[in-house]
Amino acid sequence: MKILILTGGDMDTGFACSYIKEWQPDRVIAADRGLLYAKKCSIVPDVILGDFDSCDSSVMEEFTTEEKVLYPCEKDDTDTGLAMHRAVEMGADEILMLGATGTRLDHVMGNIGQLVFAANHGIKAEIVDPCNRISVLPPEYKIQKEAQFGKYISLIPIYEAKGVTLKGFRYPLNDDTLVFHESWGISNELEDEEGWIYHKQGTLLLIESKD
Repeated sequence: MKILILTGGDMDTGFACSYIKEWQPDRVIAADRGLLYAKKCSIVPDVILGDFDSCDSSVMEEFTTEEKVLYPCEKDDTDTGLAMHRAVEMGADEILMLGATGTRLDHVMGNIGQLVFAANHGIKAEIVDPCNRISVLPPEYKIQKEAQFGKYISLIPIYEAKGVTLKGFRYPLNDDTLVFHESWGISNELEDEEGWIYHKQGTLLLIESKD
């Protein structure tokens, strides 16, 4: 099952509506201001939730959605975190998060943490905006030039990833260790039509970026 989470960060709605149409989600969760993005893309969410501190809760009344959950502002999770937990409960196999980047870097970092949460539950999850696609890598991953999101491929460990090997890249690695405070996993490029990324231990983020 493919579940789309629309949340309240920055969103280029033209890009988002087009990407959603191509991705074809089976279910949609709108979190707080993500409901406004659903409205702009003419989407009726299956689940609406949040504390609605950045979107008037009266907007919910415009939708026929049966599952509407209003949370207090003082809670132990973000609206995006609540949406991710709900997506896992719904049995997601893949999760796409739109509106998960923007000017609030604390929220961006927290949303990246939700990718790790999904990965720990065996679920493929991505954050996408017009310039970036972010995901958590499995131990073995193939990336194809024709399918990559942007020119640049960066690997960011949380906090450390051991046994990292890259094949088919401009800057290969061979059983190396990446740590968060070093930047030599950033701005790599595919040299062949496809590349392989392996790592033996740790959590490794893949960020595909356009210039």
